[in-house]
Amino acid sequence: MNIINNILYGWSTYEKLQQTGLILGIFLISLLAIYYISKNKNLLILSTIAFLLASLLNILGILLVNILFRIEITEVFRLVPTLTSILLVSNIGILIGFYVHKRGKKGFDISAIRLEYFSDTVKQTIFQLLLASSVFLFVSVQTQAILVISVLSCLGAVWFIYWISKYLLK
Repeated sequence: MNIINNILYGWSTYEKLQQTGLILGIFLISLLAIYYISKNKNLLILSTIAFLLASLLNILGILLVNILFRIEITEVFRLVPTLTSILLVSNIGILIGFYVHKRGKKGFDISAIRLEYFSDTVKQTIFQLLLASSVFLFVSVQTQAILVISVLSCLGAVWFIYWISKYLLK
């Protein structure tokens, strides 16, 4: 496990604490803000699942890139979880914003929120794919791997949220 050795022995204690603090900070602040704004436990559960799934997909993506493509994992790959978290927060923010906007209206229906979330998720998927593909040709192989891992991790989490929302948002 060369990757784990690189992280354990190649990174300083400051780098490990900084990266952990950054990711946990984004995670906790986002979840606290989601609960404070929406006051809905199911949305909080969806968001938690999204962050955890994106984290697992990040780890899996980095491992696959290292094993399959023999790309050396350097400190540049610390951008992967940060970039994924930012993309994910923007998508979850759309869901929360639409929910908060519509929840007090007469005739509130959760299926309308899911429909709007589907529409926004399709738009964001197209945007992320176009953004990554436009940059893809002009960067190094390591940066390509970072883009692919970040975008696929985010999109995997976002579409999983949409799929599972039909069970949690009732």
